[in-house]
Amino acid sequence: MNASSNTEKPFDPRTALAAISTTEATTRKALGPNVTVLYLVWAATYLLGYGLLHATTHGWITLSYPVALLIGATILLGAIIFSAALGIRSGTQIRGDSRFAGMAYGFSWMGGFATVAVFSIAFANLLPDAPQATVGWIINSVAILVVSLMYMAGAAIFQDRPMFVLGACFTVLNVVGLLAGPNLFMAFFALGGPALFIAAALLMRNTSAKEAK
Repeated sequence: MNASSNTEKPFDPRTALAAISTTEATTRKALGPNVTVLYLVWAATYLLGYGLLHATTHGWITLSYPVALLIGATILLGAIIFSAALGIRSGTQIRGDSRFAGMAYGFSWMGGFATVAVFSIAFANLLPDAPQATVGWIINSVAILVVSLMYMAGAAIFQDRPMFVLGACFTVLNVVGLLAGPNLFMAFFALGGPALFIAAALLMRNTSAKEAK
């Protein structure tokens, strides 16, 4: 008989569960502040981007719609780059399946936004004579649909209930915006989007603070 078999320790499920809990807490502690900052950045992005488009559509500022759209796209691109950089930085603190899940989720976001960008160009070319507000209304509703689904998918992957609630809230806000029509859609997301992100950031901060104690 192999002598090493006598010295092997029996499997202790309590020890295993404790190790899993410790790992989960460490991961949340590492990612929590980053997610909070991320939500705040996107709150500012929605406020500036959708606010600018709404103000331009209603003639509140002397800026052409294409220029406002270009500025909004630049703001969005900056938020995407920041999000990607923050995700890469967070990913270096995680190993194994969690790291792969995070990487795959990040690439899914990139694929979703790339598809929305191509759809936007194709849709605008298909209806060149349509009112700009109407075109923006449809394009942005598709973009928000992708955002909502990605948040809810992320909740399933990372077992994050607040993320699912955030995705569900964006779904409801998107439906309300579609029913309200193109004249109010941008206003809904210029105000409702930042409100949801700030609420999520505060919730994440409180959760991280409780787990740190």
